[in-house]
Order: sequence, then C-alpha cells, then structure tokens
Amino acid sequence: MKKLLPLVILFFGIVTISFSQTKIDTLQQKLQNVPSEKVRLAILDTLTKAMIRANHPDQFVFLDEVIALAKKQGDYDLAASKTRFVAQKYINNRQPDSAIYVVKELLREKSRFTTKKSEAHLLLKRGGAYFNLEELEEALADYDTSAEFFMESGDSIFAADARYFAGQVYTNLRDFVGAVNRFEEAYKLYDILGDAQYANYALSELAGLYSRNGFRDKAIFERKRILEHAKKIKSQYAIAFGYAQLASDYSYKKDYETAKIYTDSLAISLKSVPEGSNKSELMIQPHKLYVGYYLHKNDVDKAKFHLDEAEKYRLLSSAPEYNETSLLLDRADYYIKTKEYKKAQFELEKLLAKKENIGDINLNTKAENRISRVFASQRNYEQAYKHLLNHIIAKDSLNSEIKTNTFLYYQSQFETERKDNEIFKKKTEIEILEKNHQIAEGKRKVLWLAIFSIVLLAIGITFYIWQAGKRKRKLLSDKIEQNKKELKEFMAQLLDKSKVQEALTKELEELKNEMGEKQNAQKLQDLATIRILTPDDWYTFKHKFTMVYPTFFSDLKKKNYDLTKSEERLLAMEKLDLSTNEIANMLAISQDSVIRSRSRLRKKINAPKGTSILEYLEAS
Repeated sequence: MKKLLPLVILFFGIVTISFSQTKIDTLQQKLQNVPSEKVRLAILDTLTKAMIRANHPDQFVFLDEVIALAKKQGDYDLAASKTRFVAQKYINNRQPDSAIYVVKELLREKSRFTTKKSEAHLLLKRGGAYFNLEELEEALADYDTSAEFFMESGDSIFAADARYFAGQVYTNLRDFVGAVNRFEEAYKLYDILGDAQYANYALSELAGLYSRNGFRDKAIFERKRILEHAKKIKSQYAIAFGYAQLASDYSYKKDYETAKIYTDSLAISLKSVPEGSNKSELMIQPHKLYVGYYLHKNDVDKAKFHLDEAEKYRLLSSAPEYNETSLLLDRADYYIKTKEYKKAQFELEKLLAKKENIGDINLNTKAENRISRVFASQRNYEQAYKHLLNHIIAKDSLNSEIKTNTFLYYQSQFETERKDNEIFKKKTEIEILEKNHQIAEGKRKVLWLAIFSIVLLAIGITFYIWQAGKRKRKLLSDKIEQNKKELKEFMAQLLDKSKVQEALTKELEELKNEMGEKQNAQKLQDLATIRILTPDDWYTFKHKFTMVYPTFFSDLKKKNYDLTKSEERLLAMEKLDLSTNEIANMLAISQDSVIRSRSRLRKKINAPKGTSILEYLEAS
C-alpha cells in the first residue's frame, strides 16, 4: 500500500495539471471570437485565475491585458485584484521598484474602488516591495494600513499576514514592544482562523524577540514547544524553521555542539520542504550555522564550502539584498580566520554602511568589534581604536536596549494582568447586580401576593412607599442638581487649568528664544508638555460625572463596541456638550487630535455621517 501511495499522488497530479491545461487552452480558444469587450473581460478574468493557479508562463501577458480592459470598462476593483499579482511578479524577479510603480499608478484611481479590500491588497504588496528595499518606515505604514482595511472588509487572513509582516519590520526597527504586539495580533488571528502553521510562525518570531532581548531560556523553551506542535501538524517548513531557530539560540549561548545537532536536523528536514522561494530563504540558514561551527573548529575548508552554499541560496531567495546583510559578517569572520584582512575589512565596511537601515545593534556591535581587530592586525591603530570605541558604545547601547525592553516587557505583562483583573472585577459586579435583580424580582412577587391577600394593608403600605419614594426622589433630584453643579465647577477648574498651561507654554516659548543653553530649554519644554488632565483629575471627573449620569458608562459597555478608555472619555465630553476646543484643552491635546479621534470612533461604530455619534450610540 505504501508503495502505491506515491503513484496515486503522481497520477492525480498529472490529471490535475492536464485538466488545468485543457481549461486554459479552451479559454484561449474562446478569446479568438468574442462578441464584446465585456465578454472578453469575463473570459480573461477566468483565464488569468486558471493561469495563476497553474503558474502558467504566459499569465502576465494576459494579466496586463485584463488590467487595461478592466480600467477601460471602469472595473477598478478587478484591475486592483490583478495588479497585485503583477506586483508580486516584480518582487519575485527582484524588481521591487517596478512593483512600487505599478501599485502607485493604480492607487491614483483608488477613489473608484468600491471596497477597501482592493486598496488593502495593493498596500500589502507595496509594503513587501518597500521591505525588500529596506525602506522600513514606508513598509510599516503600508502593512498597518492594509491590516486595518482588511479587518474592515472581514478578510482576517490577510489582516493576519499584514500584522505578521509589520512585526518583522518592527523587529528590524528595534521596536521590541511594537514587534511583540504585532506578532501577538497575528498569532491570535491565525489561531482563530485555524491556521496552525502560520500561528506557529508568529510564535516563532515572538520566541526570536525573546532570544534577542536576553530571554534565552524562555525562547528555547517556547521553540521546543513550537517544534513539537509543528511535528504534530506535520508542517515540514515549520519543523525546519524550528530547528533553525533552536540552533541559532544555542549558538548564541556558545553551546556549539548542541547547535550542531539541531543544524544537522535542520539540514535533514529541509529535504522534505516543498520547493519555492521560502525554501531558498530557509536553505541559507543551515549553511550560515555550519560556517560559524566550522570556524569555531578551525576547519576553514568546510567553512568556505558552506559560505559558498549560503551565497548560492541567497541569490535564489526572494530578497537577495536583504539576506546579503546577514552573510556579510560570516564572510568577514572567514577572511579574518584566513588572515585575508583587506577582504574582511571590505565586508565589514559594507555591513557598517548599512548600519542605519539594518537597525540590528547586536550585528553592528559585532561588526565594530571585528573591524577593530582587522585594523589592529594591519597595525592601523588609529582606526582600530576608533572602531573599538564604537564597539563599546554600541555594546552599551545594546545592553541598555535589552534592559529597556526587559522593563517594557514586564510592564506590558503587568498591565495585561491588571486589565484582566479589572475585567474580572467588572464581571463580579455584574453578577452581583444580576443576583440583586433576582432578589428584587422575588420581593415584588411576595409584595403582590401580600397585596392580593390583605388589600387594606397593601393600600397602607403602598401609600407609605409612595410617600417615601416621593421624599427619596426629592432628595435624589437635589443630589443630582448638586452633582451637576460640582461637575460644572470641576470642569471650569480643568479649563482654567488648561488656560494657565497655555499661558505657561507661551511664556516658555519666549524664554526658549532668550536662553542659550539647549539642555535648560529642553527641561522647560518637558515641563510644558505635562498633561493637563491627570489620572487623579480623570478619576475625580469620572466620579462626579457618574453621580450625574449613573448608567452612562455601563450603557456604553452593553453596546458591545469594545470601546477604549480614551473613547469613553471622548463620549463623556460629548455628553456634556463641550466644544472641540474645550475637549482639546481638557485633554491637553490638539483640536486635530480630537477630530481624528472622533472620526475613528465614528468608523468603529459605523455611525452615519451627519449624525451625532452619541445620539447614534444611545439610539442603537
């Protein structure tokens, strides 16, 4: 049976290819005689879909035609759908500039798109082209925007991809918290969608962040779990990726023998990974790891062999320029070992020239250390000393970054735990309210039974309750009026505080022009940016507000819009009929920020334009 299985798979593969080719041939024949451009466009749409699935060599000729015809007939969504495949072709052919150009050209017509999904797909492809060119800020902007559009359109799988790619960009930008957040978002989306393979990739990236920021043992623990999961779902690519990352972690720990074991496993597992650009990228890894291992063992011949193999697969990868960066240090290490110092110097200077674009302090630190040794070996002690100082500065910066990221990590963990505690507390309060409601309902039933049984006594009790209720309503009315007065006075205090802050800012600007020392001016500037509405102010405000509108915030939560604290705060200001300027002054932000916050909230709750956000929420 096992011997027949490969033959069965081969048979079905041949049948599928034959069927696809037959379908393509049939559609091409239909194009010979078509009654109208509309019919031709429909045939071309189906034909290009079949060609893309079959990876037909002529697909791009027909893609260009369908794009031109779709634009001519005003179907810009179809043009956008096909353009993303053209852009991917340019990326695969190492022409990211051309990919950016075709996307930009079609985005000029984005006002004609009928769905945000069309723009999202184009931005996703352009983000990939920017990433390939190491223009990271532009890539990040495209990835984040496309993710938002995909979420609006309900395309969670593409949103997950965009978040995953954004996490990679944040990693290169050394934004630890940003990278962790994006990869966690990607993991959650992949997990919800049941895409175990890509969920594993996201977890692998998170483990990589832990590793680079000093959490080595945590990273190794997570990667072993990821590897076991990859084996269960039989994802060959994920298994190979897991071995690569474990080997790298043990190399960082200088446990070269354990790293070698995982590198060997990686090399074996790659034989089962399907062919493609992703495999070429992964094929670089075992050879890079072997270079480090054999240089450690002083076996320069084997190191050179694996260095050449890594270069071969780099050229086959979808991002050869990007992958070259990681190989520059390996080449330099090889040349240092063989005492070819001029060649080592050349590789290291190329690496350091990319310093601003790479953003990997650890890599820069190693490069500065290596080039210092190279210059010292050539008796150029002035340059050696210069780069040694750079190495020390970079190392201090790396240690500082790791400490900062460690703090931010634990802070984020604490805030998440605190948020969970708040949610639990709210749930408990809701349960207590529900139980109180049930108790009250039971009491009413007993009361009605008592009224039915003893009419006269019920009338007396009702009259007494009515009188007591009247007094309570009077007290409550007086209390509400008093609360409104206090809230109004407190708002006036906050606005006065804002005016004082504005006056202080103007005075500080005048002082800055008169002062000569930049450091003192910076300190005064920092003083001027202190938030007007402090946490204590907000707590007092919210307390007074709740006394006037006791169910306002709980009613908002019942709408299930998952509003943030900032959005609740904005709605509270709207409830008080504050102007945009007054809201901006109270929150110590610009009026534009208030307007943008209001616009994002309108989109979030799908409130129609021209209607009050608050009225829409209260009516829904």
